[in-house]
Amino acid sequence: MDPRSLFSAKAARYARYRWDYTPAALQAIFETARLSAQSRVADLGAGTGILTRRFAGRVGYVYALEPNPEMRTLAGQALAGLPACAVIAASAEAVPLRSASIDLITVAQAIHWFEPAAARGEFLRLLKPGGWLAILNNTGTDKALGQALRDLHTPEHGVDTAILSGPAPQPLGYFFGSDDFQTLGFPFTQRQDQETFAGSLASASYAPDEDHPLYPAFVHTAHEIFARFSQDGWLDLPGLTELHIGQVT
Repeated sequence: MDPRSLFSAKAARYARYRWDYTPAALQAIFETARLSAQSRVADLGAGTGILTRRFAGRVGYVYALEPNPEMRTLAGQALAGLPACAVIAASAEAVPLRSASIDLITVAQAIHWFEPAAARGEFLRLLKPGGWLAILNNTGTDKALGQALRDLHTPEHGVDTAILSGPAPQPLGYFFGSDDFQTLGFPFTQRQDQETFAGSLASASYAPDEDHPLYPAFVHTAHEIFARFSQDGWLDLPGLTELHIGQVT
């Protein structure tokens, strides 16, 4: 399984339907890492630039580093015209930026794809002394809906359960160099219609691609779940942006 190709057929859905990160979480990053108009930020595993664009124009320079060509193309489109921003073809394990040149590294919904030892080595090389790492992820918090989605995530719906289960994740303290980092949670509510709900589910790495024979079954069941939990054509989905932030040692 090569994570660099998993999203090739899903890039457009990812850009269109994936959740953004709460403004409160972004503000906490700026305040904790003491970012300024001179700060330089590297967003590793930037995908389609969902997080990167929140730094463009607010810091001295932000780099979106993404190894997947399809995702990177869409990041370039999303970030086109924004000030002091560059999209670079690179993985977290080999970053073509100068040593000790970065004030903050961000990783959103991607840390589990990194090769831990090589990525941590790059974190240490890239960051200035006292530099910061911010790891973000979004999760839904409705337990009943979560159970319904677990029933959807089966081979009968074309889901690749090997990707879904994946290897055991590295403890986050490994990337920071200790457990001396903060974990903060920022609740949000995402209003979705049927298309957005099914599209966000189909953007997952383990979901079937559109040319998969079981893709119609996946979408049909997603629509059934939406009908069960929505009201008047809308689903107000509660979630949490979780932020882990600290200095890398």
